[in-house]
Amino acid sequence: MFNLAEILTVIIGSLLALIFIDGLRRSLRSRASSLKVDLINSTEIERSDFEQEWLDGYDEKDNPETPKEVAKEISEEFEEIDINQSPSLARQLLIINLSSDKGNVFSYDSISNILSNYSFSFDERGYFSVTNEDDHLLFNILNGKNPGTFLEGISTSDIAFVFDPLSVLSPVEVFDLMYEISQIISESFNSELLDENRNMLTKQMLVHMRQEAQEFQRQKLAIVS
Repeated sequence: MFNLAEILTVIIGSLLALIFIDGLRRSLRSRASSLKVDLINSTEIERSDFEQEWLDGYDEKDNPETPKEVAKEISEEFEEIDINQSPSLARQLLIINLSSDKGNVFSYDSISNILSNYSFSFDERGYFSVTNEDDHLLFNILNGKNPGTFLEGISTSDIAFVFDPLSVLSPVEVFDLMYEISQIISESFNSELLDENRNMLTKQMLVHMRQEAQEFQRQKLAIVS
């Protein structure tokens, strides 16, 4: 038979063991709580604009390089992209047509006057090239009828704005500029804006074309990253 001292020793030992086990369980529970993370709804991820979030998060103080230097480096990476190895970047031109019912109003002189506020050049092959400040080609303006040029004083009633979204760093910005200039010329000569199939350029089609430019921009950023 156990005496009183032995019984008290067993009881105190049991209590200490219970206290130790409870403390250990509390410690594990606290550590598990600290490892919890917030879950994000996958549908919200699909809807978010990662490009805009990246731009909003850019802080020039944290990046000593100038925007031009950064753009130049990224542009060089884009130039190294092998389109054949990137099926999602199949080449596709974005085209806006202008047509005038007042005869041959578009010529080298008339278009040059309107483009005087922009950076452009006249290619020796007979069409206009709108460029950026570094003389990099953004898009072309062609004669919409044969022979497709403005050489030798040729004038026309139709012109075409042709843009290759794979050739520039920011397809969306370039597309917006192309549409801006096409609107100015359209209003100046009271001509109609048409899509690539020469149908009336509706708001829906314009949005669709801009979304295509935006998709090219997203895919190029994804490849570079």
